[in-house]
Amino acid sequence: MLALSTPILVALLSALTASAWKDQCEGFTANIPNVVMKPSYYPAGALVNLTSPSSSVTTTKMPAFCRLELTITTNVTSGNKALTEVWMPDGWNSRLLGFGNGGLSGGVVYSSLSYDGIQQGYSSFSTNTGHQSSPINGSWALNDVNAQIDFGYRAFQLSYQAAKALTEQYYGKAISKKYYLGCSTAGRMGLVEAQRYPEDFDGIVIGSPANPVARLSAWNIYQGRQVLPVNGSRWIPAATWSVIHQEVLKQCDGIDGVVDQVINDPRQCNFRPEAIACGPSSNSSTCLTLGQIAAVRALYSDWQSDNGTFLFSRFEPGGELAYATSYVSGPNIALGPEYWKNIIFSDPNWDYNTLTVDDVFRAIQSNPGQIDNHSFNYTSYFARGGKLLHYAGLADQIISSGNSYDLYNSVSAFTKASTNLDPYDSYRFFPIPGMYHCNGGLGANAFGGGGQRSVGTPPLAVDPSHDVLAAMVAWVENGNAPKEFVAAKYTNNNATQGVQYTRKLCPYPKKAVYQGGDQNSSDSFICA
Repeated sequence: MLALSTPILVALLSALTASAWKDQCEGFTANIPNVVMKPSYYPAGALVNLTSPSSSVTTTKMPAFCRLELTITTNVTSGNKALTEVWMPDGWNSRLLGFGNGGLSGGVVYSSLSYDGIQQGYSSFSTNTGHQSSPINGSWALNDVNAQIDFGYRAFQLSYQAAKALTEQYYGKAISKKYYLGCSTAGRMGLVEAQRYPEDFDGIVIGSPANPVARLSAWNIYQGRQVLPVNGSRWIPAATWSVIHQEVLKQCDGIDGVVDQVINDPRQCNFRPEAIACGPSSNSSTCLTLGQIAAVRALYSDWQSDNGTFLFSRFEPGGELAYATSYVSGPNIALGPEYWKNIIFSDPNWDYNTLTVDDVFRAIQSNPGQIDNHSFNYTSYFARGGKLLHYAGLADQIISSGNSYDLYNSVSAFTKASTNLDPYDSYRFFPIPGMYHCNGGLGANAFGGGGQRSVGTPPLAVDPSHDVLAAMVAWVENGNAPKEFVAAKYTNNNATQGVQYTRKLCPYPKKAVYQGGDQNSSDSFICA
């Protein structure tokens, strides 16, 4: 009898296993009310080429998985539907991972399903939240209350229920633990889940949560109005933002003992734009006019009503190169008005110049679709053992990092005042110096956050010291709370070009403190 070598046996067994999974997937059926399902199987190395309004993926580097395309009727009476996908790898790690969306977008987030989910062994799911649209298009919500509710919470919740049931049926065993990962609107969605459905997820990782939308979208308009119209007396061109950035670095880089083009703690930077005021013989391309100085001072101050009521946090010194492409880049304000036109005023012709502070408070009270989370009460989630890991870029150009500090401090205060729980046992916040919105920037910004792998900035290693999701798993399953991370700054924010330097990321209120030595090595810093 001919003996087969070990490599040949392994190959045969692998082929038989793959064939079994293929048959399992393509013959998979389930009976879930109001859910229509279409399965398809992707063998290892197959071309995955998918696009939605939220993201796209084109790769041949995926492991074998079963793709379930779901159409979920979210309201039988109205006929509203959500498109959801559940991807289940042959090499399942026994865990479920959910993803959220960005902006006002509706579209399955294929990039997260691919790079953050399947490649890490998770059964993963994502939904279009009940509509198809780009992140800056809110027309889907006009006069459609059910679409607003779907976006607020319902589409994701029904998708979670379906993903959980289908995963357990497909593999024939219970899910061991359930996790969530997302940034921006996906961060808001994670907060909603923790508060509305505290039993769903064991660990939730959120970045720069876009919550509350009423205040955030109004701030977006407020910030844009500080500099518009284009070429007006307060207008700041992109080149001038670079001038402002250099002056910020001149005044504040080095406060932490390291000159590295990054403001480690913007709250310590008392930036004075007057230092580069134009004089009688100044070159206007390298200085600020009085109007521009007034605009910068407004942008770098918390937004308050005329009677001093706090409305939203400021732009932070250090993010100027990104501010040049955000709300203050003109000639129109892209995102904020979509919320007000389509959800609050139901008027596609509404003029954002008419927005008032009273409008903001009325929107907070009405909260259409229950999109916003206004409460700081997460005690039900914490009491059942749920963990919340929160991060935010300190140079965020879309959502001020101050909003994340406010959230963390408010939740901590509520938890301490209302329970015997120590919030630090359940909730940790990591400010990320120099990072823009969710990824990118001048600081070390690669640590496994939502969407970072898909833009070419993966963590240095998939372990609790470098990857926030791996850290969350260690916290939930082994009780090892995250004390610090090592993040990478890749050259040109591209991992293929090599590591420029590494830094420690620390849980607030600690921050990275330089101890001397090679400032490009995280070993030269401690969290203190």
